[in-house]
Amino acid sequence: MNTANTLLCLALNIYHEARGEPEYGQIAVASVTMNRAGWQTENICREVYRERQFSWTHSNAQRQPMEEKAWRKAKTLAAQVLNGEHKDPTDGATHFHASSIKPYWSRSFQKKMRIGRHIFYAEK
Repeated sequence: MNTANTLLCLALNIYHEARGEPEYGQIAVASVTMNRAGWQTENICREVYRERQFSWTHSNAQRQPMEEKAWRKAKTLAAQVLNGEHKDPTDGATHFHASSIKPYWSRSFQKKMRIGRHIFYAEK
């Protein structure tokens, strides 16, 4: 997979999952994506689009970024994460959800932290 596609997949995930979060929360969502991909760039798009992993990929919602400022920020953060400019603030988390919900799967994971409006988990 080429670098442009990898950057696009990661940026889209940041944008759709965390554009309303502070920068630290957006980096956390990017880190979860990277943790799932084993920090291997060739695995990022596969993880983002793996069935029922990230809510925006399995809904009929608009997938094209509409908020230009948030989209620019997501692309910048994606590039920085891919270049190793940010440490993983989630301590290895592989899952997250909005704090307003309690998904059935959350009991199967170890809660790591809350950042903004997301709760982050790692495998037990």
